[in-house]
Amino acid sequence: MINTSNGNIHIKGKKLVINSELTKDRFVQSDLFVDVLKQDDYGYSRYYIKQQIICEQNFVITMLFGPDDVLFMVTLGLVEDGLYPTWENWSEEDQLQKKIMHDEWLEKNLGSEPYKYSWGSISSIYDSRSASGHITISYE
Repeated sequence: MINTSNGNIHIKGKKLVINSELTKDRFVQSDLFVDVLKQDDYGYSRYYIKQQIICEQNFVITMLFGPDDVLFMVTLGLVEDGLYPTWENWSEEDQLQKKIMHDEWLEKNLGSEPYKYSWGSISSIYDSRSASGHITISYE
């Protein structure tokens, strides 16, 4: 669930609540960290997390921590048929369709746009640079 009043993201079966106050240290010590598939560090830290259930849907999650080690962005990508997105199963048509599915998921779970709040914003995008469709949660 994504709580629009405070930006908290609850993952089914996990104790950790994802929000704008989450530090990298707290994340590393959490029950979600065991599900990290890949990590990149380049001044910022990016964690790719295996599929998790949010509002009864499976999502691959990416969490980005800034140089201050505080979470500033989360991306969610719907997973269908248990298939993780890879270059082997990638197509632009599928990613554009995924954007439509993300739009529908947001409408169903959050109501109509705009998704701008006192704590940040939520958007559904197709990013041609990363060649992916995803939901972006940005904390301010």
